[in-house]
Amino acid sequence: MSNSPPARLVRWLGLDRNPLRRRSDRVECALRLMALLGLIMAVIAGIGIGARAYEQGVRTEQEHKRTRYQTPAVLVQDLRSPGVAPVTGVIPGRARAEWTAPDGTPRKGLVEVEPGRRTGDTVLIWIDQRGEPTRPPQDRGTTMAGAISSGTAVPLGTAAIATLVLVTTRIVNQRRAAHLWEAEWTIVEPSWRHHI
Repeated sequence: MSNSPPARLVRWLGLDRNPLRRRSDRVECALRLMALLGLIMAVIAGIGIGARAYEQGVRTEQEHKRTRYQTPAVLVQDLRSPGVAPVTGVIPGRARAEWTAPDGTPRKGLVEVEPGRRTGDTVLIWIDQRGEPTRPPQDRGTTMAGAISSGTAVPLGTAAIATLVLVTTRIVNQRRAAHLWEAEWTIVEPSWRHHI
């Protein structure tokens, strides 16, 4: 009997036609095979989902590059009290500022600014086509992170569910086998005791 990795995989999946396998062992092997096939299908689906998410992210990047602009804004108010984040320290606050929209009209509103800014300081802000403040354009790192997280969600979820099913089946089978052995031993043990 070979003990190579392929031979062990064949035995683990129950494809070696072992005549000593009980029905519960065959059920467990069938579940392993289904889990392996399901995981392969989930990886293929995850690649497709990740690729679509990447393409959508690239389209979003291109749209943001066309519709978002960076423009200077002059603060007309000191920074309102900034918050404090436990990990990164001080986080940006908001202050009233003035800027010019892409069509040339003057605009006013609250913008996020770094601590230490005062009235009259100029800060760079991102605005949309209407001149409203918006977030910076999506970058390639965000696109990649979204594609990777989307692409790995299905395989990881499938692996978690398959592991749970296989471990539960294994525990049930081991308990059942222990009860069967105990029941058979109570029958056989009295006759063995007389031989010893």
